Amino acid sequence: MVSIGARKKNSSLGFCTKRVVVIVSALALLALGLQASSLIRSLEHDLLQHSFEKPMNATLSGAAVLTETNQIGTNDRIVGTGSDAMSEDQKENWKQKMDAWVYEPKNINYFWKKMGDRPFQREFYSRLGKGNFNRILDVGARSYNKFCKDLINSTSVEYLQMEPNLPSDPSDLKNDGLFECYMNEVREKYPDQGSSFDLVIDFGVFGWKLVQNEFDDTKVKGYVNSVTWLLRDKGCWVLKTDQGWVPNEVEFFDKHILPYFTMKDFDNHAYESGHSIKGGNFKFYFFYKK
Repeated sequence: MVSIGARKKNSSLGFCTKRVVVIVSALALLALGLQASSLIRSLEHDLLQHSFEKPMNATLSGAAVLTETNQIGTNDRIVGTGSDAMSEDQKENWKQKMDAWVYEPKNINYFWKKMGDRPFQREFYSRLGKGNFNRILDVGARSYNKFCKDLINSTSVEYLQMEPNLPSDPSDLKNDGLFECYMNEVREKYPDQGSSFDLVIDFGVFGWKLVQNEFDDTKVKGYVNSVTWLLRDKGCWVLKTDQGWVPNEVEFFDKHILPYFTMKDFDNHAYESGHSIKGGNFKFYFFYKK
Protein backbone atom coordinates (compact mmCIF):
# COMPACT_ATOMS: atom_id res chain seq x y z
CA MET A 1 0.00 0.00 0.00
CA VAL A 2 1.40 3.37 -1.02
CA SER A 3 1.36 6.13 1.58
CA ILE A 4 0.01 9.61 0.93
CA GLY A 5 3.52 11.04 1.24
CA ALA A 6 4.83 8.54 -1.30
CA ARG A 7 1.99 9.42 -3.64
CA LYS A 8 2.84 13.12 -3.35
CA LYS A 9 6.48 12.35 -4.03
CA ASN A 10 5.60 10.21 -7.01
CA SER A 11 3.18 12.87 -8.21
CA SER A 12 5.87 15.55 -8.01
CA LEU A 13 8.32 13.30 -9.78
CA GLY A 14 5.77 12.60 -12.50
CA PHE A 15 5.04 16.29 -12.90
CA CYS A 16 8.76 17.07 -13.26
CA THR A 17 9.17 14.24 -15.74
CA LYS A 18 6.28 15.56 -17.81
CA ARG A 19 7.81 19.04 -17.78
CA VAL A 20 11.12 17.63 -18.98
CA VAL A 21 9.35 15.69 -21.75
CA VAL A 22 7.42 18.80 -22.81
CA ILE A 23 10.59 20.93 -22.85
CA VAL A 24 12.56 18.31 -24.80
CA SER A 25 9.68 17.92 -27.25
CA ALA A 26 9.46 21.66 -27.73
CA LEU A 27 13.20 21.88 -28.35
CA ALA A 28 12.99 18.99 -30.82
CA LEU A 29 10.13 20.63 -32.69
CA LEU A 30 12.04 23.91 -32.75
CA ALA A 31 15.08 22.15 -34.16
CA LEU A 32 12.95 20.40 -36.76
CA GLY A 33 11.32 23.70 -37.64
CA LEU A 34 14.68 25.36 -38.13
CA GLN A 35 15.88 22.44 -40.23
CA ALA A 36 12.69 22.56 -42.32
CA SER A 37 13.03 26.29 -42.77
CA SER A 38 16.65 25.85 -43.78
CA LEU A 39 15.69 23.06 -46.16
CA ILE A 40 12.97 25.19 -47.76
CA ARG A 41 15.39 28.07 -48.23
CA SER A 42 17.93 25.67 -49.70
CA LEU A 43 15.38 24.23 -52.11
CA GLU A 44 14.20 27.68 -53.18
CA HIS A 45 17.80 28.75 -53.75
CA ASP A 46 18.40 25.62 -55.81
CA LEU A 47 15.30 26.30 -57.88
CA LEU A 48 16.35 29.89 -58.49
CA GLN A 49 19.95 29.00 -59.22
CA HIS A 50 19.11 26.36 -61.79
CA SER A 51 15.92 27.92 -63.16
CA PHE A 52 13.80 24.77 -62.87
CA GLU A 53 11.08 25.37 -65.42
CA LYS A 54 9.66 23.05 -67.96
CA PRO A 55 12.16 23.76 -70.75
CA MET A 56 9.39 24.85 -73.09
CA ASN A 57 11.07 22.84 -75.80
CA ALA A 58 10.26 25.26 -78.63
CA THR A 59 13.73 24.75 -80.05
CA LEU A 60 15.60 22.42 -82.36
CA SER A 61 13.81 21.02 -85.38
CA GLY A 62 10.73 18.81 -85.76
CA ALA A 63 6.99 18.89 -85.09
CA ALA A 64 3.85 16.90 -84.38
CA VAL A 65 1.05 16.94 -86.94
CA LEU A 66 -2.46 17.82 -85.79
CA THR A 67 -3.89 19.85 -88.67
CA GLU A 68 -2.93 20.85 -92.18
CA THR A 69 -4.01 24.49 -92.03
CA ASN A 70 -1.60 27.39 -91.78
CA GLN A 71 -4.34 29.81 -90.74
CA ILE A 72 -4.54 30.88 -87.10
CA GLY A 73 -7.85 31.12 -85.29
CA THR A 74 -8.82 31.46 -81.65
CA ASN A 75 -7.36 28.54 -79.69
CA ASP A 76 -6.33 26.76 -82.90
CA ARG A 77 -3.32 24.46 -82.91
CA ILE A 78 -0.92 25.42 -85.66
CA VAL A 79 1.21 22.46 -86.69
CA GLY A 80 2.96 21.10 -89.73
CA THR A 81 5.68 18.92 -91.14
CA GLY A 82 8.99 19.58 -92.80
CA SER A 83 11.98 17.93 -94.39
CA ASP A 84 14.14 18.96 -91.44
CA ALA A 85 11.94 17.22 -88.85
CA MET A 86 13.73 15.08 -86.29
CA SER A 87 13.38 11.33 -86.43
CA GLU A 88 11.27 9.61 -83.78
CA ASP A 89 14.43 8.37 -82.06
CA GLN A 90 15.87 11.88 -81.98
CA LYS A 91 12.64 13.28 -80.56
CA GLU A 92 12.54 10.60 -77.85
CA ASN A 93 16.18 11.22 -76.96
CA TRP A 94 15.54 14.96 -76.63
CA LYS A 95 12.35 14.37 -74.62
CA GLN A 96 14.22 12.16 -72.14
CA LYS A 97 16.79 14.91 -71.62
CA MET A 98 14.05 17.46 -71.05
CA ASP A 99 12.09 15.24 -68.65
CA ALA A 100 15.00 15.40 -66.23
CA TRP A 101 14.32 19.13 -65.88
CA VAL A 102 10.53 19.10 -65.71
CA TYR A 103 9.12 21.47 -63.11
CA GLU A 104 5.37 21.93 -62.88
CA PRO A 105 4.52 23.80 -59.65
CA LYS A 106 1.62 22.55 -57.54
CA ASN A 107 0.85 26.01 -56.18
CA ILE A 108 0.79 28.24 -59.25
CA ASN A 109 -0.27 31.34 -57.32
CA TYR A 110 2.75 31.04 -55.01
CA PHE A 111 4.96 30.28 -58.00
CA TRP A 112 3.98 33.54 -59.73
CA LYS A 113 4.32 35.61 -56.56
CA LYS A 114 7.58 34.31 -55.16
CA MET A 115 9.61 31.99 -57.37
CA GLY A 116 12.64 33.16 -59.29
CA ASP A 117 11.92 35.85 -61.85
CA ARG A 118 8.15 35.34 -61.85
CA PRO A 119 7.35 38.55 -59.93
CA PHE A 120 9.21 40.48 -62.64
CA GLN A 121 7.42 38.53 -65.39
CA ARG A 122 4.06 39.27 -63.78
CA GLU A 123 4.89 42.97 -63.94
CA PHE A 124 6.23 42.65 -67.49
CA TYR A 125 3.18 40.89 -68.96
CA SER A 126 0.89 43.42 -67.27
CA ARG A 127 2.52 46.22 -69.28
CA LEU A 128 1.93 44.61 -72.67
CA GLY A 129 -1.77 45.36 -72.93
CA LYS A 130 -1.01 49.06 -72.56
CA GLY A 131 1.69 49.16 -75.24
CA ASN A 132 1.80 49.07 -79.01
CA PHE A 133 1.85 45.30 -79.34
CA ASN A 134 -1.06 44.06 -81.41
CA ARG A 135 0.30 40.56 -81.98
CA ILE A 136 2.52 38.67 -79.55
CA LEU A 137 4.18 35.26 -79.80
CA ASP A 138 5.29 33.61 -76.55
CA VAL A 139 7.85 30.83 -77.05
CA GLY A 140 6.98 27.93 -74.75
CA ALA A 141 3.67 26.96 -73.16
CA ARG A 142 3.28 25.19 -69.83
CA SER A 143 0.31 25.02 -67.47
CA TYR A 144 1.73 27.82 -65.33
CA ASN A 145 1.74 30.14 -68.37
CA LYS A 146 -2.05 30.21 -68.39
CA PHE A 147 -1.94 33.48 -66.42
CA CYS A 148 -0.02 35.34 -69.13
CA LYS A 149 -3.00 36.20 -71.33
CA ASP A 150 -4.97 37.40 -68.30
CA LEU A 151 -2.04 39.53 -67.18
CA ILE A 152 -1.93 41.20 -70.61
CA ASN A 153 -5.63 41.90 -70.11
CA SER A 154 -6.44 43.38 -73.50
CA THR A 155 -9.03 42.43 -76.09
CA SER A 156 -7.03 44.20 -78.79
CA VAL A 157 -3.88 42.08 -78.32
CA GLU A 158 -3.64 38.72 -80.06
CA TYR A 159 -1.58 36.42 -77.84
CA LEU A 160 -0.18 33.21 -79.39
CA GLN A 161 2.16 30.55 -78.05
CA MET A 162 4.69 28.15 -79.55
CA GLU A 163 5.08 24.70 -77.99
CA PRO A 164 5.70 21.34 -79.71
CA ASN A 165 5.31 19.27 -76.53
CA LEU A 166 2.09 20.14 -74.76
CA PRO A 167 1.62 19.85 -70.98
CA SER A 168 -0.20 16.82 -69.58
CA ASP A 169 -3.46 18.79 -69.58
CA PRO A 170 -3.57 21.02 -72.69
CA SER A 171 -6.82 22.56 -71.46
CA ASP A 172 -4.67 24.48 -68.95
CA LEU A 173 -3.33 26.61 -71.81
CA LYS A 174 -4.93 29.98 -72.47
CA ASN A 175 -4.11 31.74 -75.73
CA ASP A 176 -5.51 32.96 -79.04
CA GLY A 177 -3.69 30.32 -81.05
CA LEU A 178 -0.94 27.73 -80.70
CA PHE A 179 2.02 27.00 -82.97
CA GLU A 180 2.72 23.36 -82.20
CA CYS A 181 6.19 23.34 -83.72
CA TYR A 182 9.82 24.16 -83.06
CA MET A 183 11.24 27.61 -83.72
CA ASN A 184 13.81 26.42 -86.25
CA GLU A 185 11.15 25.13 -88.63
CA VAL A 186 8.48 27.81 -88.36
CA ARG A 187 9.53 29.65 -91.52
CA GLU A 188 9.28 26.57 -93.74
CA LYS A 189 6.02 25.34 -92.27
CA TYR A 190 4.08 28.58 -92.07
CA PRO A 191 5.22 30.87 -94.87
CA ASP A 192 2.20 33.15 -94.32
CA GLN A 193 3.31 34.06 -90.78
CA GLY A 194 6.38 36.09 -91.68
CA SER A 195 6.62 39.70 -90.47
CA SER A 196 3.39 39.29 -88.50
CA PHE A 197 4.43 39.82 -84.86
CA ASP A 198 5.22 42.97 -82.92
CA LEU A 199 6.79 41.07 -80.04
CA VAL A 200 8.40 37.66 -79.52
CA ILE A 201 8.79 36.66 -75.87
CA ASP A 202 11.53 34.10 -75.27
CA PHE A 203 11.78 33.21 -71.58
CA GLY A 204 13.60 29.99 -70.71
CA VAL A 205 14.29 28.62 -74.20
CA PHE A 206 17.06 30.14 -76.34
CA GLY A 207 18.75 31.69 -73.29
CA TRP A 208 18.86 28.45 -71.31
CA LYS A 209 22.19 26.63 -70.97
CA LEU A 210 20.76 23.14 -71.55
CA VAL A 211 19.36 24.26 -74.91
CA GLN A 212 22.58 25.98 -75.94
CA ASN A 213 24.50 22.81 -75.08
CA GLU A 214 22.49 21.08 -77.82
CA PHE A 215 22.97 23.86 -80.37
CA ASP A 216 25.76 24.29 -82.86
CA ASP A 217 26.31 27.46 -84.91
CA THR A 218 23.91 26.26 -87.62
CA LYS A 219 21.04 25.76 -85.17
CA VAL A 220 21.77 29.05 -83.44
CA LYS A 221 21.67 30.85 -86.78
CA GLY A 222 18.47 29.06 -87.77
CA TYR A 223 16.77 30.03 -84.52
CA VAL A 224 17.79 33.70 -84.75
CA ASN A 225 16.77 33.86 -88.42
CA SER A 226 13.36 32.42 -87.54
CA VAL A 227 12.76 35.05 -84.86
CA THR A 228 13.88 37.77 -87.28
CA TRP A 229 11.53 36.46 -89.95
CA LEU A 230 8.53 36.37 -87.57
CA LEU A 231 8.93 39.99 -86.46
CA ARG A 232 7.64 43.05 -88.23
CA ASP A 233 10.02 45.93 -88.91
CA LYS A 234 11.30 47.31 -85.60
CA GLY A 235 9.63 44.39 -83.81
CA CYS A 236 11.06 43.34 -80.46
CA TRP A 237 12.58 40.04 -79.31
CA VAL A 238 12.58 39.85 -75.50
CA LEU A 239 15.23 37.34 -74.47
CA LYS A 240 15.70 36.01 -70.96
CA THR A 241 19.09 34.45 -70.22
CA ASP A 242 20.22 32.34 -67.28
CA GLN A 243 23.57 32.78 -65.62
CA GLY A 244 26.26 30.86 -67.52
CA TRP A 245 24.06 30.08 -70.53
CA VAL A 246 27.00 30.73 -72.88
CA PRO A 247 30.72 31.10 -72.07
CA ASN A 248 30.92 34.72 -73.27
CA GLU A 249 27.66 36.61 -73.64
CA VAL A 250 29.14 39.71 -75.31
CA GLU A 251 30.88 37.65 -78.00
CA PHE A 252 27.75 35.58 -78.54
CA PHE A 253 25.58 38.66 -79.05
CA ASP A 254 28.12 40.26 -81.39
CA LYS A 255 28.36 37.14 -83.52
CA HIS A 256 24.81 35.82 -83.62
CA ILE A 257 22.27 38.52 -82.71
CA LEU A 258 23.50 42.09 -83.21
CA PRO A 259 24.05 41.71 -86.98
CA TYR A 260 20.24 41.49 -87.24
CA PHE A 261 19.04 43.37 -84.15
CA THR A 262 19.69 46.55 -82.19
CA MET A 263 19.81 46.26 -78.40
CA LYS A 264 17.78 48.99 -76.69
CA ASP A 265 15.62 49.72 -73.66
CA PHE A 266 12.02 48.56 -73.44
CA ASP A 267 8.80 50.57 -73.27
CA ASN A 268 10.19 54.11 -72.95
CA HIS A 269 13.03 53.13 -70.64
CA ALA A 270 10.85 51.04 -68.31
CA TYR A 271 13.55 48.36 -68.44
CA GLU A 272 17.13 48.54 -69.66
CA SER A 273 18.62 45.72 -71.71
CA GLY A 274 20.48 43.48 -69.31
CA HIS A 275 17.86 44.04 -66.59
CA SER A 276 19.07 41.74 -63.82
CA ILE A 277 17.02 39.62 -61.40
CA LYS A 278 18.18 37.63 -58.37
CA GLY A 279 21.76 38.89 -58.34
CA GLY A 280 22.31 38.22 -62.03
CA ASN A 281 20.86 34.70 -62.12
CA PHE A 282 18.40 35.97 -64.74
CA LYS A 283 18.81 38.80 -67.25
CA PHE A 284 16.40 40.28 -69.77
CA TYR A 285 17.49 41.76 -73.08
CA PHE A 286 15.44 43.68 -75.64
CA PHE A 287 16.46 43.30 -79.28
CA TYR A 288 14.78 45.28 -82.05
CA LYS A 289 14.78 44.07 -85.64
CA LYS A 290 16.92 46.20 -87.94
